[in-house]
Amino acid sequence: MRVPLEWLKEFVEIDASAEQIAAKLTMGGLEVEGIETSGLGPVIDVYVTPNRGDCLSILGVAREVSALYGVPLRGVHPTPSQGGGAVALLTSVTLEAPELCPRYAARILTNVKIGPTPDWMIQRLQATVGLEFRSVNNVVDVTNYVMLEMGQPLHAFDFDRLAGGRIIVRTASQGESITTLDGKERALSPEMLVIADAEKPVAIAGIMGGSETEISPSTSRILIESAHFAPLSIRRTSRALGLRTEASYRYERVVDPDLARRAVDRACDLLAQMGLTGASEGVIDQYPHPTGERRLDLRVERASALLGMELSGHICADALRALGFEVETGSSGVHDVLSVVAPTFRSDVTIEEDLVEEVGRIHGFENIPEALPCGATTQGGDSALGAFITKVKRSLVSGGLQEVITHSLTPPSRLDGPDSAERRVPVRNALSAEVGGLRRSLLPGLVAAAQHNGRYGAHSLALFEVGRVWQNEPSAGEVRPTEYLAVAGLLMGRLGEAGWRKELSSEPADFYAARGVVERLAADLGAQGLTFRPLEARASELPQFHPGRTATIGLRGGAPEGILGEIHPGVAAELGLRERVYLFELSLEGLRAAASETDRQFRPISRFPAITRDLAPRTPVGVEYAEVANVVRAEGGELLEEFRLVDLFRGEPLPEGTQSLTLSLSFRSPDHTLGETEVEEALKRMRGALSDRCQATFAGGPG
Repeated sequence: MRVPLEWLKEFVEIDASAEQIAAKLTMGGLEVEGIETSGLGPVIDVYVTPNRGDCLSILGVAREVSALYGVPLRGVHPTPSQGGGAVALLTSVTLEAPELCPRYAARILTNVKIGPTPDWMIQRLQATVGLEFRSVNNVVDVTNYVMLEMGQPLHAFDFDRLAGGRIIVRTASQGESITTLDGKERALSPEMLVIADAEKPVAIAGIMGGSETEISPSTSRILIESAHFAPLSIRRTSRALGLRTEASYRYERVVDPDLARRAVDRACDLLAQMGLTGASEGVIDQYPHPTGERRLDLRVERASALLGMELSGHICADALRALGFEVETGSSGVHDVLSVVAPTFRSDVTIEEDLVEEVGRIHGFENIPEALPCGATTQGGDSALGAFITKVKRSLVSGGLQEVITHSLTPPSRLDGPDSAERRVPVRNALSAEVGGLRRSLLPGLVAAAQHNGRYGAHSLALFEVGRVWQNEPSAGEVRPTEYLAVAGLLMGRLGEAGWRKELSSEPADFYAARGVVERLAADLGAQGLTFRPLEARASELPQFHPGRTATIGLRGGAPEGILGEIHPGVAAELGLRERVYLFELSLEGLRAAASETDRQFRPISRFPAITRDLAPRTPVGVEYAEVANVVRAEGGELLEEFRLVDLFRGEPLPEGTQSLTLSLSFRSPDHTLGETEVEEALKRMRGALSDRCQATFAGGPG
C-alpha cells in the first residue's frame, strides 16, 4: 500500500518526516518496504499482511499512525444519506445470495456531467497507485479515490443501461458469460457471484464491471454500488478467472461491512464538490443480517505475562481505544479485566491473545525489558514416530538407496489401480491437472523421478521416499479422506558401478534384490512375521505390476501391508523406461506395529564348530517356500544357526505337480561341540513337521 505523506497528514497532524513515520510503523508491526518520491512528495510503501485488510487505505494507515504517536485521528465524515427517498422510486436491490453478499448499498445521481478529473485528485491517485495509473473520467476516478482513501471498493453503472433499472445480486447461471471492462469475454460458472440487472450479469461481484454498463461521455445517470462480499467467494472467483484487481485484492482480505454506506455517501459528496449535482435523495441499503458485536475479555495480568512486562489496566485500555476499540474497565476477583468490543474493521481480532498483541504494538515492543529465560528445561528429543522414521531412513540409506522427496499433489498415473478414480482425493480449485489431487501412493513420484533421471542418461537408480498418502475411505456411512504414512523404494538398472572386469561388474536389479532391501529393513527394525505372497491370484487388481514377478508383503501373518514387484513391461514401455523397474511400498503404521521396541541383544560368537546338512523336501508346487521356511525355522530351535535355499527342481523324474527344494542348514551350539545325535533329532523334527504341514516327502520314504 503506497501512502503519500501529504494525503496521510490530512488525517493525522504530526510533525514527523517520512523516515520517522516509516520507522514507527515498522516497529508497530506494519512493515515499511521503502520510501519513494512523487509529485506530492514522499510516498511510504507499506507491506500489508493478509490479515490486515483495514490497512489497505490511507485512513487505515492513518489510524495506525494516530495510535502510535498518540495524536487524534481526523476521520472522513460525509453527509449522511437517509434510507428510501427518491432513489427507492427509481431502482431496487434484491439479494438472492445474502451469504455471499451480506450488504449492498446504492445511490443514484442524475444530470451527471462526465468530464475530466481535477488535478489535485489525479496527483493523489498517481502518487498512490503508481505510474500505471491512467485517469478515466471524474466518476470512475472518484470511485477509485474513495477506495484508496477509505478502503471500500465502489463501482459506477450507467443507470440507463441497466435492464429494468434494478440490481439483482445472485450467482451466475450455467452457460452465462460477460464481457468485462478490459474487453475480454469471460465464461461464468454457477458458484460465481455476479451483479445482474433484470436480464443479464452486468458485473463480476467484487472484481470487475461489465462493458455494457460502462460509464461513457454520454452517461447522464449513474448508480454507485458499495457492497460487502464474502472474501472466500471473491478469492475463488478471482483465481478461477485469472483476474485480479485492486477491488478483489481488498475484498479477499475482508472489507469493513460498516463502510458500505459511508463510502457511497463520500463519493456523492466528492462528485458534488466537482459540480456534478443532482444526486437523488436517499439510499438503498440492503443489510438483512447486520454484523453482531464481537466482545472479548482482556486480563491485564495475562497481557503482562505474555508480553513479559508490567502493564496496568490504564495502559491497555488507552492502547486499544487509540486503535478504535471500545473498552470498559472492570474486575474479576483480584485481577483487572477489560471488556473490549472489537470494531468491525478489525475482523482479525478474535481471541484474547490478539488483544495482547495490539497492546504490545502500541505500547511498544521495544519497551519489553531484557531478561534471561528462567525455569526448568527439558532434554530435547524427537517424537517416537520421528525416531522410527529416522530408523527406517537409516536402514534404507545403509542399503545403498538415496532418499528423494516428491510432490504430494499429483496427476492420475498409470501406476494407479482400477479403483483410483473413486479412491483418489481431489483438490478443490486445483491450479492445473498436474496438481489436481492428493497422491494415493508414493510409487508414481518415484517413477517420475526415474523418468526425469533417465532423460539425462541416468538409468541405474536406487531411490526411496517416506511420506504421507491419502485416499477416500468409507466411514460412518460416508466417504472421507484418510491419511496414511508409507515408505516406498525403487531399484532400476545396475546396483553398483560397472568395472573393467566383467566378473566384478554388478548385476542388474531384480525381484530378489528388491526383496532383500525389504528384508533388511524388517531385520533392522526387528519387524516380526515378514511374509511374501505371489500376486498371481490378485493380478487383475494390480495390472500395473508384472503378474509373475510381484508379491504382496505381510507382517505378523496378517493382511497385506504392502506390495513388491516389477512394473508391467507394457506400462514401463508407455512410461519410457528402458530398464526393468522394481518397486516396493509398505504401510509405515503396519511396519511400526510389527517392529520390536526392545534393544537388540548381542552375544559372543561361538567358538565351537558348525555342522552343515542338506535337507531336500519334495512338496506340491502350490506350497510356498515361505511355509517351508517357517517350519524349518520353528523346528530347528536354538541349534539352527542359519539356512538357505540352494536349489529348486521341477520336472522328470519328479511326478507332475511336485517340486524338490534343497536347503543348506548350519547347526552350532554356543557352549559345546554338537554331536550327530542332536543334529539328527532336529532333522527328524523338521521332516515330520514338513510332512504334516507342507505335504512333503523325502527320498527313500515319506519322512
